[in-house]
Amino acid sequence: MIGQFPDGIDLHVRNLKWFLNATDYHIYIITLPSMLERINVRDDKVTFITRPTPEDVFTQNPQTGFVQFWSWFPTMVKHYKINPEWFLFMQLDLWLVETFDCVPEPQTVKTFFPVKNPYHNVMLNDQMLQQRIWDGAHLINAAIVSRAIDFNIKFAYYRDSFLDRNREHYERLFGGKISIAMWKQPELMGEFSLYCALEERVGWSEIEKAVHLRGLEILHRKYPQIYNGCSQELLDEVQREIPDGIDIYTAVAAYHIAGNWNDCKHIKWKNASEEMKRGLGMVAQTADEWMTKEQHGRLLEVLNRLGERDEL
Repeated sequence: MIGQFPDGIDLHVRNLKWFLNATDYHIYIITLPSMLERINVRDDKVTFITRPTPEDVFTQNPQTGFVQFWSWFPTMVKHYKINPEWFLFMQLDLWLVETFDCVPEPQTVKTFFPVKNPYHNVMLNDQMLQQRIWDGAHLINAAIVSRAIDFNIKFAYYRDSFLDRNREHYERLFGGKISIAMWKQPELMGEFSLYCALEERVGWSEIEKAVHLRGLEILHRKYPQIYNGCSQELLDEVQREIPDGIDIYTAVAAYHIAGNWNDCKHIKWKNASEEMKRGLGMVAQTADEWMTKEQHGRLLEVLNRLGERDEL
């Protein structure tokens, strides 16, 4: 579900098609009509949805421009008769580095990007009951998704979840205190994650096939002036203002690979994080199999400049 970084859609679709090539797949991309005009992807296995139903429109937050696409997810699944065996929920800023291997057991969630920290895991008596489920390359049986929709589960942000409304029932059922680790505020798919832990009691399977190049959309949304190139001074200013853990150089690299930045010679790559360098290095191992020749050339250019950084 795409609100920003329209030129990244080509990379994302190429990456997904390569990853899923051995399967019977279909890619759904949900976006605004104005974004569709800027996306040059046409394929019989890719469907763009620009309205939740013919009678409705996606609305933007007037202050931030943010669109709650996920709040419409149950409606879109029903209206467009999206009926697969499995759903792969996948963010634009996760890049797959190995091809698909196999599905898990039907009642098991499979993630291609294992998360090492406890952020928003579902906890029972301060012990992990289930890792969080998010749109981070999670493969989930469609029957689970369908039952969640019938259960009236929210896939977008929420104030009071069904756990809050039924805490006494679930804590009696599980015999202890249920909580969410590192809880500060709701997030996308948070209630669905709770549903899978408390109602479905899903199994869990992990295999690392993706890297997370964070920040591409948030930077385009908050700082659109850097999308097609900017000075090092502006980059330094943006880096000071964005949340911790997001490396501005990840976005610069992605924008350059996609073709938005024609030149990145003036960038001080020595300030890029080791995590970003590692992620791009992993992408590069198979990128020539799915990127265009021009995109791959720009990726190698970035890696060369990161190599020069290490020699300083």
